[in-house]
Amino acid sequence: MSFLYPRKIAITRPNSDVTPGFSPNYSGVEPSAETPVASGVPASIQLKKERGKQDAGLPADAAAKSFWTVMIPLGAAANGLIATNDIVTDDGNVRYQVLAPYWNSLGYALLVERLEP
Repeated sequence: MSFLYPRKIAITRPNSDVTPGFSPNYSGVEPSAETPVASGVPASIQLKKERGKQDAGLPADAAAKSFWTVMIPLGAAANGLIATNDIVTDDGNVRYQVLAPYWNSLGYALLVERLEP
């Protein structure tokens, strides 16, 4: 753990179809249906922005969607290891879905959306 990367995260990959819309194979994103990709990865997690109400408008939905940036230092995760739709779980057991994994000279910068429990 360091000052710049004070958090630890785990990365998993859903085994099911996570594309939106009707699909007989879609079962949501559940930890029991995910394959581990990496664990104990140092990270910095920062709020990027919140926007409007959830699309579905269900009673258990959060008041707003929130987008976050997860930064992973160079050498902590290989380029190509993290893919769109992977799940990041932080050391507080908060889960995020990767929308855009971006690799740069400092390591990964992941655009993620927080998943509600």
